[in-house]
Amino acid sequence: MTRVRFAPSPTGTIHIGNTRTALLNYLHAKKTGGTFILRIEDTDLERNVEGAEAKIIEDLNWLGIYEDEGTVAGGSHAPYRDSEIIASGVYEEVIADLMAKDYLYECFVSQEELDIMRKIQTSQGKAPKYDNRHRNLSTEEKQAFIAEGRKPVLRFKMPEKEIGWTDVVRGEVKFHTSNLGGDPVVVRSNGIPVFALANAINDELHKVSLVIRGEDHTANTAQQMAIYDALGYDVPQMAHVPMLMDTDGSKLSKRLGSLGIRDLRAQGYLPQAITGFLASLGMGSDAPVASEMDELASRFELTKISRNAAKFDIEQVKRLNAQFIQTLSYEQVKPYLKGFMPETDMSEEKLALFWEAVKKNIALLSDLNTEYNKCFNEKGEEVVAEEDKELIKQALEVLPEQFDETHGKL
Repeated sequence: MTRVRFAPSPTGTIHIGNTRTALLNYLHAKKTGGTFILRIEDTDLERNVEGAEAKIIEDLNWLGIYEDEGTVAGGSHAPYRDSEIIASGVYEEVIADLMAKDYLYECFVSQEELDIMRKIQTSQGKAPKYDNRHRNLSTEEKQAFIAEGRKPVLRFKMPEKEIGWTDVVRGEVKFHTSNLGGDPVVVRSNGIPVFALANAINDELHKVSLVIRGEDHTANTAQQMAIYDALGYDVPQMAHVPMLMDTDGSKLSKRLGSLGIRDLRAQGYLPQAITGFLASLGMGSDAPVASEMDELASRFELTKISRNAAKFDIEQVKRLNAQFIQTLSYEQVKPYLKGFMPETDMSEEKLALFWEAVKKNIALLSDLNTEYNKCFNEKGEEVVAEEDKELIKQALEVLPEQFDETHGKL
């Protein structure tokens, strides 16, 4: 059975970029009858934000994405939070084993030395990389660095070979290890493993069978392939999807701050419009559909995702949101109206009438306040042309009883 995971870091709230990653994993799990795992990677202690994990889960749930296994649902492969995996001693055991097998080594190179190294390489027209200078330090050299007060990181000894795999989205992918930036740091000076090693260990612990993530991780995958081999783990199937771009072709990351899920929710976007548009990106002729997860999952095909960059257009999402709003009854939209419908003592029946009267005029739920004011608060000066008075009189005679006979209001 397919087992996929979404593994955010609690360093802030989720935005459109990582929402898409979560959504693709979730839809594939639902389509295949698989398991969607939510794992929290909270090892970056300096960047972790208090309360961020709860907000991430809340935002995912609002979008309709719920974990099958994870920090809330639990599961037979717990724990699902990196800090708890650290406490279990698993990382420590794996690191000790890799050290004993001579796959890791202590590196004392300072950040200043790394910066100088890269500047020299760049000035020579070379790609910046770590030159593995501390791979074979003697005991005396290590002791000398320690005496200077330096704390080592642990680097993984990359083998000299070509690494390749068949990617679900990208097809055949190959890298030579000489082009991967040198021996990567896999354990920080505080003893905590970084992404490349922690991810490999976590995916083995949670029995992940397919990794769906952005193509910016493709080179990381090549590094991880070597780490998987050293650990003796089975390598999950890989699917690297194109990055989201802005409408002008630039990196969307430049303005992700304005595309946080909480920001879009506050503006009055509905989750079905956001997920429907994201699910359609890169799917060729399939037009975006604002719908519930079951329908999106039934239409979803991971192998159909294009290798070309996908462009995220918030104006298209807005249009889709408007189209979807027009299909909803008051009862259907009611759960999303908190904070958008002005406080009123109007009956549910009249609110339903108001909704039906204005829903074709709004693109975002935040437009409701303007429509409400037009109907109930903005009186202004009434100017009626003489020739219209008889027409208005006749219209009022045939209007339903709930309309005020003087003003034509609900």
